[in-house]
Parts: sequence; C-alpha cells; structure tokens
Amino acid sequence: MKKKSLFKKLTMLIIAAAVAIAILTNFAVHMNFKRILDNPDSFHYFKNSVQFIVDNIDIDDTAAVLKELTPMGLSLRYKNGNKEWSSDNNVPDMLKAQRLSEGKHVFWYDKRLGMHIISDNGSYVVLGKSPLHDITFPWDILLSLLFVIIMVFGIVHLLIRKWMNPVRVLQHGVKQVSEGNFNIRVEQTSSDELGQLVCLFNTMAQRIQHDMKSRDQLLRDISHELRSPLARMLVALEFIPEGNIRQTFKRNITALETMTASILEDERLDSPFGKVKLVPVDLKKLLTEIADNKKSECVPIHLHIGNGVTISADPERIRMAFSNIIENALKYSRPESGAAKVTITCASDNEHTTVAVQDTGIGIPPEEIPFIFEPFYRVDKARRHATGGYGLGLHLTKKIIEAHNGTIKAESFADKGTCIIVQLPRLKS
Repeated sequence: MKKKSLFKKLTMLIIAAAVAIAILTNFAVHMNFKRILDNPDSFHYFKNSVQFIVDNIDIDDTAAVLKELTPMGLSLRYKNGNKEWSSDNNVPDMLKAQRLSEGKHVFWYDKRLGMHIISDNGSYVVLGKSPLHDITFPWDILLSLLFVIIMVFGIVHLLIRKWMNPVRVLQHGVKQVSEGNFNIRVEQTSSDELGQLVCLFNTMAQRIQHDMKSRDQLLRDISHELRSPLARMLVALEFIPEGNIRQTFKRNITALETMTASILEDERLDSPFGKVKLVPVDLKKLLTEIADNKKSECVPIHLHIGNGVTISADPERIRMAFSNIIENALKYSRPESGAAKVTITCASDNEHTTVAVQDTGIGIPPEEIPFIFEPFYRVDKARRHATGGYGLGLHLTKKIIEAHNGTIKAESFADKGTCIIVQLPRLKS
C-alpha cells in the first residue's frame, strides 16, 4: 500500500477549506449584493426623491430643469402629447420604460436605477446616478480574504503539527519495537491525551524489556545449572553396558547438552566479552567443508560458489550458523518425492556477499515466517522431535549473522521448499 502522509493530507484539507470558504463567502456577498440591486423596492429614498422632483419642476423651463438635475446626476425624459424632451440620449423612450417598469415602481436600466411616472402633466422617465454603476465580482476582496484565511489556517496547521508531533515520535518508537529494540524510550512533550499515550508506550516497552530480560536470564541460569549434572550423567553413562538403553540415554543427554550450549552461546554473543573475532574466511572452502560433513545419500547438496569469495567473519561462529541452515535444509527436504536436493548458491558485489540455501521441503506457511527466528519457536506446534529440534538453531543463527553486521531472511512457497538468504559484508581488499 502506498504510503500517505497524514500531515500532507491535513495541509491539503486546510488549504482546500480556506479556498472554499473564501470563494463561498465572496459568492454569497456578491449574490446578496445582486439581490439588493435587482429589488427596486429597496430604494425608497430614490423613489421619494424622483416623485418630489417631478411634482416641483417646471418642464417648460428646460434650462432650469437641467441645472437642477445635473448636480444630482439625474437624467430625465418628458412626453406630453407631441411634445417630448430628454436631458440626454441615454434615457429610454416611453414604451421601453413602460415595459421595464411593468409591475414595479422602479426598474434597472443600463446599470442605473430608473422610474416611470405618469401624471396629469405628462409621462416622465427618470434615471438616477447609482453609486454602484460598475457591478463586477469583487476580486480584490476575494484575494484579500483568501490571503487572510490561508494565513489563519497556516497558523492553525502549524499548531496541529506541533500538537500531533507525538504521533511522529510514537511511529518511530513502534517501528523500533517491531524490530526488536525494546530499549527505545519516547520523549513525552505534553500532558494531553497524546502525551499520556506516549507515557503508556514507554511503560509498555519497559515492561516488555524487563520480561524479555527475565526470560533470557532464567534460560541462562538454568543452562548454567544443567551443565554440571549433564557432565556427571555423561560420566555415569560410561559405566552402563552397551545396548539400547545406553544409546537412548546418550541421545537424550546429547540433545540437552546441545540445547544448553546454544543458550550459553546466545548469552556470550550478548556479552561484551563474547564479541565475534573477525578474520578473513574463504567462503567457498567453509561451505564445501560443511557440505562434505553433512552430505547425505538421500538428499544431495549442490554447491554453486565461485572462487575468491572472502568474507570477514569469526570462523567457528559463522561455521555454526551455516551448519544450522544446511542441516535444517537437509532435514526438511523430502527424499520420498524423488527430487529432493539442497542447493547452495553465492553471489557477490562490491559491498556484500549473499548466500542462498534452497531446500525442496513442504515450505513454511506465510503467517509463520516472521516468527521462525524467535527462540524456541516451532512451526510444528506438537514439537515432535522427528520434525525438528528445540527451536534454537535459527535464533542462534540470526544472532551470529547480525553479530557480523549481516542480515538473514526466509522465503518459502508451499510444496516448493524454503530458501534461507544470508547477506554478509564482503572483505575489501
């Protein structure tokens, strides 16, 4: 799914809201303005003034009429019988004025208010001087209002970013926890609901870290305590005569010894005194030796590794890691299918060397893959010994690979097998 920024969406929403509010506000003002202009009944003062002028002017004295009309910005047309006079040519004739004023006292003509009056002295058409002579959309008001609204919403957006900053910090913290880093602590910068959520996250991470440490410490303590009894059992086993009972005891004791050794090796990797000791290691030679030691008649191992591939690694530990991977691949490949095999390939670039170990097993369910590197995790929930060990091999392998600044991942498909891919830094010449 494509990643979308919450803050970017909020910004676009705020800008869109600001533009919409500005446009709608201006449109509403403009429409109301037009409604007033289109409603002649709103201009009582104009009607009263025109009626007063018509009642009091002497139409026979045109010079006096012009002198009186000009200061007020009025235009007049008069008609009585065959006599017709107009103060200017912009005044509509009587027929047109009659059509415009039909059903109303005041009309609108050429962006000027007009009035048609019929009296005993004749017919009059008067056009007034409108202060709103040029009616246009108020773009200047729109731009000013839009600027102010954007400024206000911009300030609001900055405040939202500041108040929601804990969400960003929490996102980073959750990502760290999902990657197994339980040491992460998120800074609490507020006391509101988000600040309380940050506090709860820190408490959760601390609790998980404590539980993980307690679990690891318990396993280490048990492993340490088991070593002495196991050693004494192995010594005592030598006094038991050869036979099935002795072989059964020996197999079980060896399995326990392997498990405790794995747990202690895991502890040493976490200890500052058990860090890996890096030396140049010929990868082809190492993998060939492991394959020769673990080769099986039922499941052949095919190596595709070029010469001259050298990595910087701790020889014993990297051998342990690849031995676990190849042993698992041999164990889960199916000889009964007739085409069982394990294929080991290697590819290198200037920075890394990648080793892929592919088996022909039944595969791992997709929902199980994220957990196969967890300690004591088994895909087989019945934990039958025939289908695997104790769930420590891949966990220890991952710890060793990561101690070498490498990565390990699994790709699996049902009925096609599993591929374990290891990437390690290449030794630079």
